[in-house]
Amino acid sequence: MTRYMTAGAAALATTLTLGTAALADTAPDLRGTWLGSYTTVSPSHYQRGDEPRFNQAEWMLDVQIQEDNVFWGPSKWRREGDAEWTENEATGTISLDGSGSIGIIETSPMIIGANALIDARYEDGKIYADFRSLRNGTTYSTVLERQVN
Repeated sequence: MTRYMTAGAAALATTLTLGTAALADTAPDLRGTWLGSYTTVSPSHYQRGDEPRFNQAEWMLDVQIQEDNVFWGPSKWRREGDAEWTENEATGTISLDGSGSIGIIETSPMIIGANALIDARYEDGKIYADFRSLRNGTTYSTVLERQVN
Protein backbone atom coordinates (compact mmCIF):
# COMPACT_ATOMS: atom_id res chain seq x y z
CA MET A 1 0.00 0.00 0.00
CA THR A 2 2.82 2.40 0.85
CA ARG A 3 4.42 1.66 -2.51
CA TYR A 4 1.20 2.75 -4.33
CA MET A 5 0.88 5.91 -2.24
CA THR A 6 4.51 6.82 -2.98
CA ALA A 7 3.99 6.23 -6.71
CA GLY A 8 0.79 8.29 -6.64
CA ALA A 9 2.51 11.16 -4.82
CA ALA A 10 5.39 11.08 -7.32
CA ALA A 11 2.94 11.17 -10.25
CA LEU A 12 1.08 14.13 -8.70
CA ALA A 13 4.33 16.02 -8.08
CA THR A 14 5.44 15.39 -11.67
CA THR A 15 2.10 16.63 -13.03
CA LEU A 16 2.26 19.81 -10.93
CA THR A 17 5.87 20.44 -11.94
CA LEU A 18 5.17 19.99 -15.65
CA GLY A 19 2.05 22.17 -15.42
CA THR A 20 4.02 24.95 -13.74
CA ALA A 21 6.79 24.69 -16.34
CA ALA A 22 4.25 24.90 -19.17
CA LEU A 23 2.78 28.08 -17.67
CA ALA A 24 6.25 29.62 -17.35
CA ASP A 25 6.92 28.89 -21.04
CA THR A 26 3.79 30.66 -22.30
CA ALA A 27 4.96 33.17 -24.87
CA PRO A 28 3.44 36.67 -24.94
CA ASP A 29 1.07 37.43 -27.81
CA LEU A 30 3.03 39.82 -30.03
CA ARG A 31 0.47 40.04 -32.85
CA GLY A 32 -0.17 43.61 -33.89
CA THR A 33 1.70 46.66 -35.12
CA TRP A 34 4.75 47.88 -33.20
CA LEU A 35 6.43 51.24 -33.89
CA GLY A 36 9.64 52.90 -32.69
CA SER A 37 11.92 55.77 -33.72
CA TYR A 38 15.69 55.84 -33.48
CA THR A 39 19.02 57.28 -34.62
CA THR A 40 20.84 55.03 -37.05
CA VAL A 41 24.48 55.00 -38.09
CA SER A 42 25.94 53.52 -41.27
CA PRO A 43 29.69 53.18 -41.88
CA SER A 44 31.54 55.18 -44.50
CA HIS A 45 31.32 53.85 -48.03
CA TYR A 46 33.44 54.63 -51.07
CA GLN A 47 30.33 55.64 -53.07
CA ARG A 48 28.74 57.72 -50.32
CA GLY A 49 31.70 59.52 -48.79
CA ASP A 50 34.36 59.06 -46.17
CA GLU A 51 32.22 59.89 -43.14
CA PRO A 52 29.71 57.64 -41.40
CA ARG A 53 26.07 58.59 -41.94
CA PHE A 54 23.65 59.33 -39.10
CA ASN A 55 19.92 59.44 -39.76
CA GLN A 56 16.67 59.70 -37.84
CA ALA A 57 14.26 56.95 -38.81
CA GLU A 58 11.38 54.79 -37.65
CA TRP A 59 10.72 51.06 -37.72
CA MET A 60 7.38 49.30 -37.90
CA LEU A 61 7.12 45.60 -37.08
CA ASP A 62 3.69 44.21 -37.99
CA VAL A 63 3.40 40.76 -36.41
CA GLN A 64 0.60 39.19 -38.41
CA ILE A 65 0.97 35.50 -37.60
CA GLN A 66 2.11 33.91 -34.35
CA GLU A 67 2.06 30.22 -33.51
CA ASP A 68 3.23 29.32 -30.02
CA ASN A 69 6.58 31.13 -29.64
CA VAL A 70 7.35 31.83 -33.32
CA PHE A 71 6.02 34.67 -35.48
CA TRP A 72 6.09 36.29 -38.93
CA GLY A 73 5.25 39.70 -40.32
CA PRO A 74 6.32 42.65 -42.45
CA SER A 75 9.26 44.72 -41.18
CA LYS A 76 9.18 48.29 -42.50
CA TRP A 77 11.46 51.29 -42.05
CA ARG A 78 11.71 54.84 -43.35
CA ARG A 79 13.96 57.84 -42.79
CA GLU A 80 12.51 60.87 -41.06
CA GLY A 81 10.59 62.95 -43.57
CA ASP A 82 10.08 60.09 -46.06
CA ALA A 83 6.52 59.07 -46.89
CA GLU A 84 7.36 55.67 -48.38
CA TRP A 85 8.28 52.63 -46.31
CA THR A 86 10.97 50.12 -47.28
CA GLU A 87 9.42 46.71 -46.62
CA ASN A 88 11.12 43.44 -45.68
CA GLU A 89 9.95 40.32 -43.84
CA ALA A 90 10.67 39.32 -40.26
CA THR A 91 10.59 35.90 -38.67
CA GLY A 92 11.17 35.57 -34.97
CA THR A 93 11.20 33.31 -31.97
CA ILE A 94 10.46 34.09 -28.34
CA SER A 95 12.73 32.21 -25.94
CA LEU A 96 11.03 29.52 -23.89
CA ASP A 97 13.16 30.27 -20.83
CA GLY A 98 10.74 32.94 -19.57
CA SER A 99 13.31 35.75 -20.00
CA GLY A 100 11.38 37.65 -22.70
CA SER A 101 14.32 37.27 -25.10
CA ILE A 102 13.39 37.47 -28.78
CA GLY A 103 15.52 36.59 -31.81
CA ILE A 104 14.45 38.12 -35.14
CA ILE A 105 15.82 37.64 -38.67
CA GLU A 106 14.91 40.24 -41.28
CA THR A 107 14.96 39.12 -44.91
CA SER A 108 14.43 41.03 -48.12
CA PRO A 109 12.12 39.58 -50.78
CA MET A 110 14.52 40.91 -53.43
CA ILE A 111 17.65 39.22 -52.03
CA ILE A 112 18.24 35.64 -50.93
CA GLY A 113 19.61 35.50 -47.40
CA ALA A 114 19.30 37.48 -44.21
CA ASN A 115 19.28 41.26 -44.27
CA ALA A 116 19.66 41.78 -40.52
CA LEU A 117 19.88 40.15 -37.11
CA ILE A 118 17.81 41.69 -34.33
CA ASP A 119 18.25 40.85 -30.66
CA ALA A 120 15.24 41.92 -28.63
CA ARG A 121 13.39 41.39 -25.40
CA TYR A 122 9.76 41.79 -24.43
CA GLU A 123 9.39 43.65 -21.14
CA ASP A 124 6.63 45.77 -19.61
CA GLY A 125 4.55 45.58 -22.79
CA LYS A 126 7.35 46.91 -25.02
CA ILE A 127 9.92 45.36 -27.34
CA TYR A 128 13.49 46.58 -26.79
CA ALA A 129 15.40 45.84 -30.00
CA ASP A 130 19.03 46.05 -31.19
CA PHE A 131 19.34 45.94 -35.01
CA ARG A 132 22.47 44.91 -36.94
CA SER A 133 22.43 44.97 -40.75
CA LEU A 134 24.38 42.18 -42.39
CA ARG A 135 24.42 43.99 -45.75
CA ASN A 136 25.65 47.54 -45.08
CA GLY A 137 26.71 47.72 -41.43
CA THR A 138 23.82 49.90 -40.23
CA THR A 139 23.06 49.61 -36.52
CA TYR A 140 20.50 51.05 -34.14
CA SER A 141 18.54 50.40 -30.97
CA THR A 142 14.90 51.24 -30.44
CA VAL A 143 11.93 50.65 -28.20
CA LEU A 144 8.88 49.39 -30.07
CA GLU A 145 5.48 50.20 -28.65
CA ARG A 146 2.26 48.44 -29.66
CA GLN A 147 0.00 50.68 -31.72
CA VAL A 148 -3.66 50.68 -30.76
CA ASN A 149 -6.21 51.35 -33.48
